[in-house]
Amino acid sequence: MSRTRPPGRHRTAALLAGATAFVTLLAGAVTADAATTGTIAPAGLRTQHLAEALGIDDTTPDLSWGTTADAPNTRQAAYRVQAATSLQRLRSARPDLWDSGRVESSVPGTTYAGKELGSRTKVYWRVMLWSGEGDRHSGWSRTAVFETGLTRQSDWDAQWITHPDWRLSERQAEPVVVHLPRTTARHVRLDVTRLGLPLAESFPERTWRLQLGEIDVRDSATGTTGLARGAAVTASESNTVRKTWEPALAVDGLPNSALQTAAGYSGAAHTGPDVSDAPITLTLDLKSTKTFDEVALYPRADVLTDDGRIPGLPADYTVSAADSAEGPATHLAQVTGQRQPTPYLPAGLPLLTDDFTLPERVRDARLHIAGLGVYDATVNGEPVGDAVLEPANTDYAERVQYATYDVTDHLRTGANTLGVALGNGMSNVVSTADRYRKLYGNLSDPKLIARLDVTLADGRVRTITSGDDWRTTLGPTTASHWYGGEDYDARREIPRWDQPSGDRSGWRHAVAVTGPGTGERPARLSARETEPIRVVETLKGKEVDGAEHSRVFDLGRNIAGWPEITVRAPKGTAIRAYPAESLKDGHAFQSVSNVGAPLWDSYTTGGRPTETWHPRFGYHGFRYLELRGVPENATVSVRGHVLRADNAPAGDFTSSDPLINGIHSLIRRSVEGNMMSVLTDCPSREKLGWLEQNQLVFPALAGNYDMRAHLRKIVRDMADAQTAEGLVPSTVPEYTSLPGAYRNDANWGGAFVLVPWQLYTTYGDRETLETYYPDMRRYAAFLETQVADGILDYGLGDWFTPDRTFPRAVAGTYGYWRVVDTLGRIASLLGDTAAAGEYRAKAAASVEALTARYYDAATGTFGGGGHGAEALALDMGAHPEGERDRLLAHFTGAVEDAGNHLVLGEISLPAAFRVLSGAGRDDIVHAVATQTTSPSYGYQVLAGNTTLGESWDGGPGQSQNHFMLGAIDSWFTTRVAGISQTEDSVGYAKLLVDPAVEGDMTSAAGSYRTPYGVARTDWRRSGDRFRLTVDVPAGSSAEVRVPASGKPARAPKGARLLRLSGQEAVYEVGSGRWTFRSVMAGGR
Repeated sequence: MSRTRPPGRHRTAALLAGATAFVTLLAGAVTADAATTGTIAPAGLRTQHLAEALGIDDTTPDLSWGTTADAPNTRQAAYRVQAATSLQRLRSARPDLWDSGRVESSVPGTTYAGKELGSRTKVYWRVMLWSGEGDRHSGWSRTAVFETGLTRQSDWDAQWITHPDWRLSERQAEPVVVHLPRTTARHVRLDVTRLGLPLAESFPERTWRLQLGEIDVRDSATGTTGLARGAAVTASESNTVRKTWEPALAVDGLPNSALQTAAGYSGAAHTGPDVSDAPITLTLDLKSTKTFDEVALYPRADVLTDDGRIPGLPADYTVSAADSAEGPATHLAQVTGQRQPTPYLPAGLPLLTDDFTLPERVRDARLHIAGLGVYDATVNGEPVGDAVLEPANTDYAERVQYATYDVTDHLRTGANTLGVALGNGMSNVVSTADRYRKLYGNLSDPKLIARLDVTLADGRVRTITSGDDWRTTLGPTTASHWYGGEDYDARREIPRWDQPSGDRSGWRHAVAVTGPGTGERPARLSARETEPIRVVETLKGKEVDGAEHSRVFDLGRNIAGWPEITVRAPKGTAIRAYPAESLKDGHAFQSVSNVGAPLWDSYTTGGRPTETWHPRFGYHGFRYLELRGVPENATVSVRGHVLRADNAPAGDFTSSDPLINGIHSLIRRSVEGNMMSVLTDCPSREKLGWLEQNQLVFPALAGNYDMRAHLRKIVRDMADAQTAEGLVPSTVPEYTSLPGAYRNDANWGGAFVLVPWQLYTTYGDRETLETYYPDMRRYAAFLETQVADGILDYGLGDWFTPDRTFPRAVAGTYGYWRVVDTLGRIASLLGDTAAAGEYRAKAAASVEALTARYYDAATGTFGGGGHGAEALALDMGAHPEGERDRLLAHFTGAVEDAGNHLVLGEISLPAAFRVLSGAGRDDIVHAVATQTTSPSYGYQVLAGNTTLGESWDGGPGQSQNHFMLGAIDSWFTTRVAGISQTEDSVGYAKLLVDPAVEGDMTSAAGSYRTPYGVARTDWRRSGDRFRLTVDVPAGSSAEVRVPASGKPARAPKGARLLRLSGQEAVYEVGSGRWTFRSVMAGGR
């Protein structure tokens, strides 16, 4: 559902209220000896946390900036923002939209609070900063620009359109009908002696089967249909796939079900069409005597042969009837050479164009467009932008994202053409028996809506909108499957199809169709306010030894992206490309449990001397590409285009230990490989937005990339998916309703509460908390219906743990506890004092209940003594007062006794690291990190993995590109590099620099881009000599803990010594670069 800002409170006030703690902390950090001496200046202006905010819906967007300073100990004391509708007005004495005046604030950002903005408004803005108490200011920043999009649904004034053949939801499958003499009988029998068209199920070998979506027995004289519905079906052979291909599903009364489920009857595989030696028989027991004169055979409707025809129908067969199963049968009809019905699926995906003429030069032009499932738009044959796989995955019944493109330079005086190619994407995942799919469902047929606004040189505005005056045809993409792959036949290409000079005389008119959602509640068109998916890197494949008749290429590392082939081969050569994360016996190793199987892309050459192609409407997770069907004398090469949401890098890490660097690389690459429009679990097998990793691995996500805008979008997706009962499903967007605990687990749905809180503490984002607070409370109330005596005994447990003794209730209650404990903090922050007390009480009751049930006072263990249960207990404090040290000793001892292998799952993994570091046992975390025997992180590095595996051993039997076990990456940044923030800090107003110098590491360095700027650390040691350099961004302060042997470190002027302990000297500093030198007491 749509969410709006709470009434009566502007975000500027919210930000300033949240910043009070920042100001207090910063003021305390700057001592009399280190007063503000420099000038602070803004840098990197952003709108809605985007470097380019083109076509946004929010008319009061967030405006933010980083800061730089020309001297240490400099902080922002105030700002002034101006905004105008032109550069000239901005530079005038009175900008026409907004002048905030001087605002006392240390926060590097505010909210636009000027004149109301309408649709398609271009806003120029700038900021000036003051430092200290006087009039020292930065001068005006460089000008930033943002534009609003179509902020009201009525502003579109356009229609959703598609190709006439792609109105699948309105069509009925066409059967073949056998006309019979009018007969009265109970049993109907088909005897098939010759099969129809095959599929290349095991490319390039063809497979013949008898496959029927439905069998209907009719009486045309009376108009009666459905006489076979619910009949008992006996088959001489069957290729049974539960709930997909079963004899009984051929008489379930759903002739169109094949589009979604391929539900029907499937026979065994045959190597040729002739089955006359052993005819295939299907006998229908109608349960009683019926009168009929027709049998209708519905084909499978989810897939076509390579030449666009229907496979699986019988070619030669007889129809007979009998009064009893044992009695003599009466011959009714002989069919030879069965005709082909009209294919249910069109032979290609839609191409749509609109031609228009512009009378003079273009001053400005913006294209607003959304297309389902995936669109690729051009103007005069040139791509409108570099974003790919648009639009973002959302709940299409609730919301479809549109994008705005600046196409000024694409247009010309005279004839112009706007072209759009459509693919199925996630909105139309068809089911195929021969191609992998994780799920299936038709949420929307391929369709688009577009509006192009062109401002001419003389100021006139020309608007082009999508409607039934557009032209359309079926293009060269013949199959588009989000999971199973994409097929492209270059022989079907239409030269210059999207250019004014193209020949579209034989094209049809587009048809206007209903948009996503329902007539009563259409889906909302919402602007994309995140970074889009882009090609961020291209890798060259190296050919390696493959099996006979195969060409195999290695990209060098596991990626999420597009495989691209370049080939010189005769026209009509059909090549299949099988992506995989590993090889087996010279072939791409695909299984249902790793990348999915079978899946492939296919390309049929069109006859050009050299042809290059990659899929456009889906993507794969892969390292290797196996090509089949390449002629021996053909030349071929492979590249891999790396795709991800183009979020800006936020931090990095390196150390003297190649193994730790390798683990960091594994995790970072896995974050990248799953950072699409949603954060997927893996880029191959599932591609679903499982929520638990968003909150469990949040520090690793945010530590590597700027996730502010991206995670705001995902939180909105969660709100859209929330049910009337308050449930937040475990996968969002929820494209399929999973059973039981796979849909409902507090550690997954709890991300709806935990991620907004993490956005607040990391970035100072209070608005998200305010917007969704009522919905968070509804989720907590839903969980409470499952809680009994403080315990939630439901869910998936400690997912993927090898410890089979782990008590499920511990993980379930831990998830519930985190939700209510965090809601207590949120309620307190937002001033809901009564609710804060209630949530604190519920959290305490859960801790008490778990302690009573699972703590063993005799042994000092919890939940049976397993690693996962004890890590969670220590993280939430589920132990009697005074027993923490005892429980901690058992936990740490158990980890060491296991050879520094963690025997636990993804839910307890982050807790384990927090508990160990919090107890001063970073030595154990280091030992876990550097363990190289299976199962461990180090084992995966040494095994040659380039991304993090789904399971602890990282083996090829599971996905090799999951980041759910990546929690240790935050330890590298926060403990080894030592960059975090103090407990009372929000948005990194006060850094905590506390490096853990463990093992034989001699150096480490890290960086993190905070809301204020980049914080950096760099430490080195030689023997007991230690040097630490810290960069604190302007506007921040830092507490720096320097390893020392009981004596102060050699600190720079301005660093204030707070305290000494046995192994560290603690200092407080302001912004700037600070270098400390000390003598260490040894590894900490």
